[in-house]
Amino acid sequence: MNIPQEKYPICFTIHYRGEVYQVQTYEGQYPSLMTLISGHLAIMGFGLCSGMGSCGTCLVQIAHSPEARRSQVLACDIALNDDLANKHVFVPDSDRGSGYAW
Repeated sequence: MNIPQEKYPICFTIHYRGEVYQVQTYEGQYPSLMTLISGHLAIMGFGLCSGMGSCGTCLVQIAHSPEARRSQVLACDIALNDDLANKHVFVPDSDRGSGYAW
């Protein structure tokens, strides 16, 4: 007997260009954090290698709260699962100066 597994929402916050976005998604809805960000925010030059992990343009910072110490990661390496729940994702503003700036 196959019992369908209930899906629970994964909620987290994205910070980009002074805006704060509350996100609710489900495990498996997107292949990675990079695809979610690319699908909803028009960020020039973000994820140029399409998630292969070779270009570094999907670099983001993740923290437990806006004030907490941030870890720098490639968004293409981050799966949308419970590990991301209640976290804060900071996407760099690529329009400031050269490259990605925090």
